[in-house]
Amino acid sequence: MKNILIYGASGHGKMIVDIILKNNKYTIKGFIDSYKPLKEDIYGYKVIGSLNELAYLIKVHNIYGIVIGIGDNSIRQRAYHKIAEIAPTLKFVSVIHPSAVLANDIVIPKGVVIMPNAVVNANAKVGEFCILNTKSSLGHDSTMADFSSLASGAIVSGNVKIGLCSAICLRASIIQNVTIGNHTVIGAVSLVLKSIGDCKQAFGIPINTIKDREPDSKYLT
Repeated sequence: MKNILIYGASGHGKMIVDIILKNNKYTIKGFIDSYKPLKEDIYGYKVIGSLNELAYLIKVHNIYGIVIGIGDNSIRQRAYHKIAEIAPTLKFVSVIHPSAVLANDIVIPKGVVIMPNAVVNANAKVGEFCILNTKSSLGHDSTMADFSSLASGAIVSGNVKIGLCSAICLRASIIQNVTIGNHTVIGAVSLVLKSIGDCKQAFGIPINTIKDREPDSKYLT
């Protein structure tokens, strides 16, 4: 089996380990993380270096590819650009839990992570480096732009467009024919009945508060 690394030794990274082990397609050589101590054990695998050592680690461990285990969309996007600059031939691996349900016409691009019991319905489009977390659902003919994410239990109806780096948080629901702009965050358990523009933080049942946010503002805190 081909050797891979996971970038990001956090809780999200642990879930990625579990998916990789269940699929039995790749050999995990360890984590790389610039903030965790070297040799720290994460779900049975060690932190073997930082991003600065990536080129060396690829050579020493005969690395084929990498999975970016970062939940925050903007940070994941920046990580991708750094990794691509350091190692332009390294493959960005997608991982899909065996319990996920994908319609027959779904094409999964690079860097995507799909968690247990997630659903991607007919003619939906998932962009590069998206995350569909546990029990999330993407409706028919809906689209997720690159680096966007659905948190656990998020429900997206049909013909919905989710913009670049936008996040639909825990158990939020979006009705059909709605557009969510770029770099927008829909708060947990919110009900979206209308389109929301770029760089917004919106929440409520239904949405009743909309604030401006910076594209790189943290939301996973």
